[in-house]
Amino acid sequence: MGLEKLLYLQGVGAEFINFSGQNIRIPAQDREGVLRCMLDKLVDTRGEIDAGYLERRIHELDAKPWTLGLHGFQHTYLDEPEVSLYLPYGYQDELTLRILSESGCLFSLSVLPSDMQIVGDYHIGKTQYLHYRLSLLKLTPVSSEDAKVNTEPCVGSQADSPEMRLGLGYHCAELIAGIHRYSGIVMMAPRQAFRLSDIDSDINPDKDKVSKAQPRPWGLSIQLYSLRSDCQWGIGDFGNLTEIIELVAAHGGDFIQLNPLHALDIAEPEQVSPYSPSDRRRINPLYIHIQGVPEYAQVKSKLQSDEFESLRRAINIDNWLDYPQLTQLKYRAFIHLYQSFSQSKSKKTLVRRQAFDDFVHREGQALTQFVELESARAADDLPKNLNFYRFLQFVAEEQVCACQASAKQAGMSLGLIRDLAVGANPEGIEVRQNPSQFCLSASIGAPADPFAPQGQNWGLSPLKPRSMKKDNFQYVISILRANMRHCGALRIDHVMSLLRMWWCPLDENNGQGAYVYYPVDSLFAILCLESWRARCCIIGEDLGLVPPEMDQRLRTSGIYSNQLFYFCKHSNGFMSPSKHKQDSLMMLANHDVPNLAAWWSTSDLHLRRQLELIDNDDALGDALNGRELEKQQLLSLLMSLGCIDKTAVDSLEFEALLEAWISASAMSRSALFSVQLSDLIGDIHSVNIPGTWHEYPNWQRRLPISLSAIKESPRVKLLLEQIRAARNSEG
Repeated sequence: MGLEKLLYLQGVGAEFINFSGQNIRIPAQDREGVLRCMLDKLVDTRGEIDAGYLERRIHELDAKPWTLGLHGFQHTYLDEPEVSLYLPYGYQDELTLRILSESGCLFSLSVLPSDMQIVGDYHIGKTQYLHYRLSLLKLTPVSSEDAKVNTEPCVGSQADSPEMRLGLGYHCAELIAGIHRYSGIVMMAPRQAFRLSDIDSDINPDKDKVSKAQPRPWGLSIQLYSLRSDCQWGIGDFGNLTEIIELVAAHGGDFIQLNPLHALDIAEPEQVSPYSPSDRRRINPLYIHIQGVPEYAQVKSKLQSDEFESLRRAINIDNWLDYPQLTQLKYRAFIHLYQSFSQSKSKKTLVRRQAFDDFVHREGQALTQFVELESARAADDLPKNLNFYRFLQFVAEEQVCACQASAKQAGMSLGLIRDLAVGANPEGIEVRQNPSQFCLSASIGAPADPFAPQGQNWGLSPLKPRSMKKDNFQYVISILRANMRHCGALRIDHVMSLLRMWWCPLDENNGQGAYVYYPVDSLFAILCLESWRARCCIIGEDLGLVPPEMDQRLRTSGIYSNQLFYFCKHSNGFMSPSKHKQDSLMMLANHDVPNLAAWWSTSDLHLRRQLELIDNDDALGDALNGRELEKQQLLSLLMSLGCIDKTAVDSLEFEALLEAWISASAMSRSALFSVQLSDLIGDIHSVNIPGTWHEYPNWQRRLPISLSAIKESPRVKLLLEQIRAARNSEG
């Protein structure tokens, strides 16, 4: 019983509903193995569970919280503000709750236990503890002299006043109960995240909104590294992003959806997946547009020398990114830019140095720790000066900010949609810098399903739920804030991680894994609050195995779902665009599925057979037959929508099919719609093939044509105009 209770308290799941609707009981040895990964002290030197530690841990998690009058962190909502308090039975003296708001206003509320609502109890020995809920609606300001104006939505006895307000935010609380004092953080959150309807408005997130027609924004999704141009340094950059923004905005598009921009491991340039980053709080400097750095003018002659130009042209020719070579080349250029920045005495540079100093101060110790590890892990021929690496982050942030500003100035309603990876590389800086936040004995993945019969192991370190709480969620908040900067929306990869993640023990002796549950209520509240603060819409990637309760949470929290056209099917074929989820981002395809041209030609299936992801020729034949059926189902949908003529089906060219396919999909009732740039140009090559590593050069494929050719392409312009027309039509 003791072990089972600890499993429950640590959030190790006992069962789940699998892909076919079956209830799966997780084997006891697998659950215990995950628990061993979590708790280093659970097992004694003989390899047996330490009964004493087991008992102490249960007491710490189950009993001790009842003895703390006010917990270290709790959230509440603006429309129903309340806090939880814990007192021993029989305590009858007056209590005083003081709250210092983020804006510096001090509030107080005195109350007797008999005036509060009892919602639970717990016995520790012979002592009974009661769980009370205390409404914050009667909070009163302590001193108007200390008040500061706070114009955010608020609660309190003077909530109608423009000052002395307790609004959204993280507020410091103190409970005084006799001789005992307890302190903690009370977070005031909105019920919903920032939404499309809230853009450019001052709507209160918890008041009824006036019903109005919702916009139907659309845009392009791109893999930034894959863009190519004659002037780049071997990899797509923020200068290329600006060009794409201009192209899409000119046709009425609302956003550019990006791959994760996270910093990769400087010590391992072959580790190139944007979904396996070194640090999700920092930007990959390789995306810096060198010619766009102000210091470029001072070092232009050096960077346009025959040596640099020959290397740059050579690395720009290949269809596949050579990360070791381009990293070496771009960092050589970065050194010249930094030397100019640090040595110039011009007035313009002095102004930039002040902006740099402000950035360094704002980012604080976290940036310092990042650059310390970055410089230590860098190659021997790279600088060890910490300010060099601070400078790269400064410039990267500066250029992302400029891209978002350009998008908004061009009329885009959202601008950039950034992407947040679900985890971090265990060897990267994020994990090394914050080891107490991560479990280093497991990685995250997914249980077995038809897509991956052996299950999936993504090689990313999982965050520890209890460490999140112990840290008052400060680490999680820092990740969200870093990725909500300079964008109109954030897509959260594998949003189910807010509820649960499948942990895979690194030691096979600890079993096959189990689901671990997270403090989902607090995480959703934090996400909604940070979303409003950044005025950033949230898109939750909810493809795959989604528990019903997660689907409900996404809807009630105002978080947009993420759909893929390929997966929107029913028993008779593809779903009509009118049946798509309304509160969602509909994507024709993404990085985990074949491009449209590859799907239609079935070249993706032949490649999977070549890579032995399809075991034998019989299995390939079955897959080809299945694809042929899907192709006929697609044609049936397009004909039913009037996008292609029934008489022209037999002689249909792919270009005509693509026009019809994109136009039909853009009719989706989804709030957001995106198509890959690679699909607009008919590229057949995948950037990523799930289930491969060395077998296929994932995340290294460049687009087959240059940006200048794309911008001049009549066909691309035609397709963009077709999307605009479909999204502007009445749904």
